[in-house]
Amino acid sequence: MKAAGLLFFVLVFLAASCGLGPDLSKDRVPRSPTPTPFVPEKPIEEYMRDGSSAFDARDYQAAIPPYKRALEIEQRSPKLDKKLWYVLVEHLAMSYARTGDSKSARVVLAYGLSKDYNYPIFHYILAVTHGEEGDESNSLLHLRRAFEYRANLLEGETFPDPLTDSSFESFRDSDTFQKAVAEMKKRKPRPRDKKGASR
Repeated sequence: MKAAGLLFFVLVFLAASCGLGPDLSKDRVPRSPTPTPFVPEKPIEEYMRDGSSAFDARDYQAAIPPYKRALEIEQRSPKLDKKLWYVLVEHLAMSYARTGDSKSARVVLAYGLSKDYNYPIFHYILAVTHGEEGDESNSLLHLRRAFEYRANLLEGETFPDPLTDSSFESFRDSDTFQKAVAEMKKRKPRPRDKKGASR
């Protein structure tokens, strides 16, 4: 009886080895297709132009869609030069902030700061998002960082004055805010960072 059982096991094993067993190929995971190259519906430069046109006209709501799409394209296939990349991140974040969407502005700025923590305008716009919410404490926190890194402005840029910025209007006249900003202006910035964004 044991010999018969052993013989049956051997026959089953040989059948499987010779391909006579059940076809398991149908259960295999099919090979993934070759990824389709990413091709945007129109060049990123056109989105940048549309966004900048609306931004310069202070139509921040209209600036968001083209800038947002430009950033999506840039993140998938980086090709913007250094200055345009800063403009894109800065203007999209500011557009969100000016239209009251602080959460989206901070998401964009988190991306920007992950690439270049030393760029002062990213910190300044973070302060703006808190200013729009009437949060003096966090506004001052991010303003201090912005002033600390202000030597890293791009060529031709000027550093904003928080005392004339409407984003801080709700507490702009407070002694705490005015004294803090005056102290920031007197303090020397960190030396200029020559490396820039790590993209």
